Amino acid sequence: MQEDLEKRNEETVVDNTDYIDAIKELKQNSVDKAKYDALRLENKKLLEAVVNGQQVEQEAQPEVDIDQLRKDLVNSDNMSNLQYVTKVLELRNALLDKGYEDPFVPQGEKISATDADYATAHKVATALQEMVDVADGDNNVFLNEFHRRVKDTNIRR
Repeated sequence: MQEDLEKRNEETVVDNTDYIDAIKELKQNSVDKAKYDALRLENKKLLEAVVNGQQVEQEAQPEVDIDQLRKDLVNSDNMSNLQYVTKVLELRNALLDKGYEDPFVPQGEKISATDADYATAHKVATALQEMVDVADGDNNVFLNEFHRRVKDTNIRR
């Protein structure tokens, strides 16, 4: 009888690490409900405006000072990794909006960028933006996400 009871107790011990990993993954891939609802409401207003033939008002985007972003990046001693990557992405987007060449694409006198170079640049920018979004302002979360997703291929043996 005692042995049966001990055997049942041993069987009921559950390894919770799978549940914890699943919860962490859900949190990383989830969006705040308030942000989701706000976006849904905005999309509904846009759809109604288009269906009714109304003019859609867009918020004026503030002008980004490219030179100031460059100065900030050069003097980045006190910036966290998250702040630095956020500024780099902001600079890239500002340059692209103004019609400049993508700074993530190889450039030079003897270099002819290919379609693959542009695709890779876009992939890198998208991945970095996803890491910034997941971090939600927390540098440690950003670093964890960065180390999880970026493979170090420069390992000396």
